[in-house]
Amino acid sequence: MRKTTAVASVLGFTALALAGCASAPATAESCGREAVTGPAIDAIEVSGEFGPDLTVDAPAGFTAAGAAHSDIVPGDGRVIESLGQGVALDLLFVDPATGATVPMWGEPGSLTRIVTPSVVSEQMLPGIDDALLCASEGTRMVATFGDDGVVPEFGAQVQQVLQQVAVQQGNDGAETPDLSSIVAVIDVNRVLPASAEGSLVYNADSGMPRVVRDANGVPGVTIPAGSAPAEQETQTLIAGDGAEIAEGELLTLQYTNVRWSSGSVANSTWQSDSPETATLEELPEGFAEALEGATIGSQILTVVPDGDGDATVSVIDVLGAVPAAE
Repeated sequence: MRKTTAVASVLGFTALALAGCASAPATAESCGREAVTGPAIDAIEVSGEFGPDLTVDAPAGFTAAGAAHSDIVPGDGRVIESLGQGVALDLLFVDPATGATVPMWGEPGSLTRIVTPSVVSEQMLPGIDDALLCASEGTRMVATFGDDGVVPEFGAQVQQVLQQVAVQQGNDGAETPDLSSIVAVIDVNRVLPASAEGSLVYNADSGMPRVVRDANGVPGVTIPAGSAPAEQETQTLIAGDGAEIAEGELLTLQYTNVRWSSGSVANSTWQSDSPETATLEELPEGFAEALEGATIGSQILTVVPDGDGDATVSVIDVLGAVPAAE
């Protein structure tokens, strides 16, 4: 056995239906959470707070045949039901042979560093899908990805940095670890809903665009005939049951912007798989006015004229908020 301790090293990585009514929250079990384990990964022990005090106790000569995961501490918060949901997590790579450890990101415990599992999977770790799907907020897990569960270029970077860290710690003869011997410790710090959650709000026909949502809550917009309004107009489509947005909070949003004149999507966080986290002042024009008095979980429709006869139609899902200073 070799006990390894985290160090302060950072690896720089770079058919439509109305939806929105709240349903019973999923649990890890109802979602289908199952461990994919083996004798080697079951023998790993992890303790301490994420960061310099985190310790990993793994068998000497540890190796894993492929992707596997085991929950060390099951969470009891919101469940990751879709790989497109926004999550805040910490991930630490460990080479049990040398004790070298490297976090994927700095600042452990961040609630505003929001990523989607689908982006992490596509760009870095295809093997992370099963580890994160149906995991609950508050879960700590240990995972392996093997050779096939890592994007080759990313894997080579992880191997290189782990070897460099081992040398810096005084292990002059440290070799580059095989991908099959690298362990990952993952803390799921925050799980956001995939889309707006709350009660549908009836709006009388007033010449505003029509919004429909697919089964995943992704909005589609139909522009009515006629000219764009001369002043900003806003409607609440789904009333969230969370707290009212407070000044200075960091909001996490999904939104789609559509041009009134063409009906085409100008930009969309749904398309990029990257919910945006920012203060009201940092968001696109008209968002601060549209979200005044809105509650967490709401979906807001707003039309912002550009002064030249055209306008931007925005559908905004308010997924969550935390104080700007965590």
